[in-house]
Amino acid sequence: MHSIMVLDDDVQVREGLVYFFEDEGFSMVEAGSGEEALEKLKECSVDLVIVDLRLPGMNGTAFIGKAHEKWPEVKFIMYTGSLEFNIPDELLSLGCVSSRLFHKPLVEPELMIEEISRTM
Repeated sequence: MHSIMVLDDDVQVREGLVYFFEDEGFSMVEAGSGEEALEKLKECSVDLVIVDLRLPGMNGTAFIGKAHEKWPEVKFIMYTGSLEFNIPDELLSLGCVSSRLFHKPLVEPELMIEEISRTM
């Protein structure tokens, strides 16, 4: 069974994703900030992190950089409410980040499951 962390500061969005992916058979971990997510990664192993890019404190791209340094085997999928955001080339060059960017609200979570299958 794959383990996924959802990193989002919006509790309703985060819990909605956690419940959906639990129903799909994934083991789930959740975090409300990049700092909290880094602490949780010290305690539990996950295969993939779904990362909101706009977070209080450490933003999603900074989190991915720090997490990748310590846990290079972890993969990342990014999502955001910003239609103008593009995935930075330096993140894509790490090889751990999906090239597909998902937008909030996540209307078709099944598409994210397909991406998770391709990423892991």
